[in-house]
Amino acid sequence: MSVARWSRQARDDLAKADIYYRERSVTYAYRIGRDAIAAGRFLAEFPSAGPAFGGGTRKWRIENTDYLLIYRVIPGGVEIVRMRHAHENWRTDP
Repeated sequence: MSVARWSRQARDDLAKADIYYRERSVTYAYRIGRDAIAAGRFLAEFPSAGPAFGGGTRKWRIENTDYLLIYRVIPGGVEIVRMRHAHENWRTDP
């Protein structure tokens, strides 16, 4: 079984998004978290699904959100390196 490992930074990114949106819409905050976890599971099973953009990293848009998962393919699955808003300068991430 393939796994999605979340880096500390990616977990922090998810927590920050949750805190930010929870004050505005609990429903949207929940959806971002749920869909981010689902996207990680999908990528673990289909690691080449997201387009590569350099340095061995790939990106995947979390469905129905403006967030991207920046990830690397690793033995046995993927490592989610960051979760970034699409309007941030995510191209500079590892």
